[in-house]
Formats: sequence, C-alpha cells, structure tokens
Amino acid sequence: MAGLTPGERIPDFARPDPAGKPLMFYDLHLGQAMALFVLGRAAQARPALAALADPGIAWGEVTRLALVWGSPAECAALTQGLDLGFPVMADDGTLIQHLLGGPAAVTAFVLDDNLRITDRLQTEGDLKAFMGQVAALYTARPKPAPRLHTGQAPVLFIPRAVDADFCSGLIAHFEETGGTPSGVSYLQGDTANWKPDPSVKMRRDIYLNEGLWLERARDALVRRVLPEIQRCFNFQVTQHEVFKVIRYDAGAGYFRPHRDNESRDTQHRRFAMTLNLNTGAYAGGQLHFPEFGPDLYEPECGGAVVFSCSLLHEVMPVTRGSRYALLGFFFSDAERMIPMQHREIDR
Repeated sequence: MAGLTPGERIPDFARPDPAGKPLMFYDLHLGQAMALFVLGRAAQARPALAALADPGIAWGEVTRLALVWGSPAECAALTQGLDLGFPVMADDGTLIQHLLGGPAAVTAFVLDDNLRITDRLQTEGDLKAFMGQVAALYTARPKPAPRLHTGQAPVLFIPRAVDADFCSGLIAHFEETGGTPSGVSYLQGDTANWKPDPSVKMRRDIYLNEGLWLERARDALVRRVLPEIQRCFNFQVTQHEVFKVIRYDAGAGYFRPHRDNESRDTQHRRFAMTLNLNTGAYAGGQLHFPEFGPDLYEPECGGAVVFSCSLLHEVMPVTRGSRYALLGFFFSDAERMIPMQHREIDR
C-alpha cells in the first residue's frame, strides 16, 4: 500500500479552512480521539462530506477532520448549506499525495490517542455505511480507567512498528539457521573478541547484515520508530549498528543486569530498541529496569520499546516457549564507533 500505513504517525501540517484561515493539525488534538478523512477533489466531494456530517452516525467525542483537494474558495462552495460541526481543510494535492501515495477512493485514517494510524480504510460504495463502519471502530475501543503512576522507567513504547507477516517471516528466517550462541565482547587492544558467558546471558542470535530482511527492517524503523525517538527524546538518529534477531529459550534464556554503553566499544550507543516478534507465545522474558522499581516491561507483538543505553536493565528468564525479538542500537553522526576488527559485538 502506497502512502502512510498502520503504525505510522500522521505528520503535523497546516492547511487553510474554507475561509482561508490556516489550521494546524496538531493544534486540533487536545487528547481526544481523532479521525482524518481524505475526500478527494472538491468537485466530487459533497456526497462524502454529507455522509460524514450525517447526524444519524454516533461519533461521540471523536473529532473528525476532512481534507479536500481544492482551493479554499472551492471548499467554501462545497460546504455551503451543510451543518458540519468539524473542520474542513483545503489542500493543493501535495499533502494528499503524501498521505495516500496516489489516487484513491474516499479514505479514512483511524488514529490512536498518539495520532498514529491504527486502520486505513477506503470505499467507492455506500458512503453512509462506510462512515458508520469507521465510527464503530472508535465505539468498540476499550476505555481503560486512568492509573496513578508514582514512578516508572523512562522508556518509550511504539505499537504496530511492524505487522504480523513481518514478525512470522523474521522468525522463520531465524529458524533457517537456528542462530548461534550469543557472546559477550572482550577487548584486547583494538580487537573485539567474544565468547559465550552463561553468567551474563544465554540466547541465540543471527545478524541482518544484508538482504531483503535488512531492507524491510530499515524501512519499518525509518517510518515508524525513528520519528518517535525524534519526537519523544528530541534526538535525531542517523546511524545504527547491525540489527540482530534473537531467541531466548525456556530454561536457558536470560540476560543479567547490564548497560548497553558501558564499555569503550559500545560508548557511542545512545538508544536501544527491542521489538518483540511473538509476544503471548512464551512466558517470562520481560525487560526489567532495576533502578526504577520492580515493574516489568513487554511490548505487544510487532511493537517496540526504546530506551537510553545508559539505563541498567535485564531480560528476565524465559520460563515457557521461546521469545523472539529484533534488536537495534541507534546513535548519530556526532558519536563515533571505535574501529574494531570484529564488529558483531554485544554486551
């Protein structure tokens, strides 16, 4: 699918309303649910706009936003006589092209509370039924009660970083070789040697040095993970170490408390990412940050957790099944990796 897909964030943008007043997308978001509709060219958009405004559809507190390809004057003519109750923005086609990737039917982007796409739907059929289908997705969402937090580790959860096909495919790619025992690095001059050390960790690894899976991983991370690191930590990632796919097995899978940048060969690292590939298919294996209490952290299947490499953390023992994950370490051009004769290292 071209354009933006589930898991990606809708970028902030400014577009004029029918009166020519510029509106900022993020300024319309005050914590409430939002839905973004791309209705196409103004000359053909009135039926879709009327369906979106139909009072018989239960939208509740969802803020609807309609994006129309046309000038403010065309949008003013389009909205004349309609009681909308939601903003309409005029676009010259540039933003719509970015969102959709090309010509498309009436499209709805269903967004989570963080303005990330959960569903992308489109129709060329019954417009009122389509709008009702979108509204029902919001109605069906669970509404958890707020919880009081008195402390937690400063970690970032990113849901839907990759889809289910990516997860199952990467697990199958791992099983083609079964991986090799993961090692701990030991520096001797400018040479990084490594060997398994059960007192530190037990797991099996493969490296994504090249090929289709490396390209797919990079594409997903550039679109869904790196923008969130930039937004939440005000840090622009430009470099990464080789990605690893890892497996922790029941009875022999763990990683004792450690930091990811405490040695000379890892001090360039700024952020670590763990992307779970099969959450729910195993027991144990959660992340624990001892400096921030006893809580355990586990992203959903296809979701990632990102944290500073300076945080003390451990992987709890896996007690049932096997846990698979994609690991990455990120930094910028300002940090310099010390040249080593052996680069596939881990600590």
